[in-house]
Amino acid sequence: MTNDYDRIRGGIEFMTAYLTEHTPDGGMLAEYLHDRRTEEPMAAEQLLDGTAALCALLLRQLAHDNGTTDQAVLQEVARASHRSEQKSGE
Repeated sequence: MTNDYDRIRGGIEFMTAYLTEHTPDGGMLAEYLHDRRTEEPMAAEQLLDGTAALCALLLRQLAHDNGTTDQAVLQEVARASHRSEQKSGE
């Protein structure tokens, strides 16, 4: 993948497959990963790169929409994740 559009598109494809694992019809992730590895030996690196590019785009958009910084959004996500884990452990 050479440009941001392709990187982000790859991240969207991977996250779409990932999200299907958590639906009643689920199960696309393993098949998607197998197909990608068959097509491209460097698929894992490309999937990580695409997912990182997608996350960065979403992070910037959240920061912009909330009038804050990328770092502030990341800190809030970390705090929310920690609170969620604490509640589930009770």
